[in-house]
Amino acid sequence: MKIRPRRLLTVLCIMAAVTGCAFDGADTNLDGLAPTVEGYTSVTMPVTEAETEVTTEETTVTGPVALSIEETADSILKSMSAEEKIGQMLLAHSNVTDVADEVQKYHLGGVLFFAPDFEHSDPDTFRAECRQINTMVSVKPFLAVDEEGGDVVRVSKYRAFRDKPFESPQDIYKKGGLDLVITDTQEKAQLLSSVGLNLNLAPVADISDNKRSYIYSRTLGLDVEGTAECVKMIVRNAGQNGVASCLKHFPGYGDNTDTHKDTAHDSRELYEFYNRDFAVFESGLTAIKDCTPAVMVNHTIYDSIDDQAPASLSKVVHGVLRNKLKFEGVAITDDLGMEALKEYTGDESVYVAAIKADNDMLCVPDAATAYKALARAYNSGDLTSAEINKHVRRILIMKLEHGIIT
Repeated sequence: MKIRPRRLLTVLCIMAAVTGCAFDGADTNLDGLAPTVEGYTSVTMPVTEAETEVTTEETTVTGPVALSIEETADSILKSMSAEEKIGQMLLAHSNVTDVADEVQKYHLGGVLFFAPDFEHSDPDTFRAECRQINTMVSVKPFLAVDEEGGDVVRVSKYRAFRDKPFESPQDIYKKGGLDLVITDTQEKAQLLSSVGLNLNLAPVADISDNKRSYIYSRTLGLDVEGTAECVKMIVRNAGQNGVASCLKHFPGYGDNTDTHKDTAHDSRELYEFYNRDFAVFESGLTAIKDCTPAVMVNHTIYDSIDDQAPASLSKVVHGVLRNKLKFEGVAITDDLGMEALKEYTGDESVYVAAIKADNDMLCVPDAATAYKALARAYNSGDLTSAEINKHVRRILIMKLEHGIIT
């Protein structure tokens, strides 16, 4: 096929305008023009005779299409070793001498800090510690805390971080309604974000009108509609200020006793959860489009759902979360340090049982023990690569959605 000189000259001029390069007739090296976009692969496609047609009527410049969050997660997942994937499923307590070393050693997906971590620290010192932790692994971890306000505060408990502790959401609402809850959430998230934290294990999405119940003071003390609206706005405003949320305690704490100390049974009928507790969780889960919070699953046994296992170890309860509430995000166990949980796993590790139940991250007091248990299960084939990949992919997607990794 012949290309007319005038038409060729026009095309060359267009190419020069687009690339910013001058053509002087010498051989031109275009390698340096390839976009340096993560995930981009330069591919040389064969050119057919039909594709040699040149037209001056319309010029379209194309480049690599930006990867979706899911595609980026898949790309990261492919680059990870089995050891890194196993560690990614652990949200470990910070109760070690050198947290950064622990993160590096076990490739931890997250660290949960407690009040002692802030007691003798200050914003600059703690921020520097978080920065160091982030450099220890290829996938930045969740740096998490329980900063609900009221009975549960870790950071604002100390004057080096705030003049006074955050009040409970219930008290905040009584003083100023939803507007003050939003303002309080924004200030809370800004404080946590400013010191390097990126995940708050809050808000409490539970409903209780029994003032004598264990969970009541940590709830908003409102009805279903009021609680749902507040939870939605807490998740939204925390996210807009750099902090991801974790709704707790699925499927709803009710008026049960403290499950960190002993086993509790909930005898409510399933329909009661749909008309009450689940409405609040659904409101929080849809608070930010394409940016899903995590959900913490508690240790109560729900007789109408699965009377054989605590919710945190129940495939049935997680089936409700995944299939009925259509939740595709990160499910985190409540603290697995409770001895009573072992009664329900027999000879199997509680950590392995929790992963098999469809939790994505395990809240653990001892990273080494949990990591070794999961590694043994993987090496023996008890946990498959496909199962581990499923959980790690959810974690990566959440981290990408909230800008923790890019």
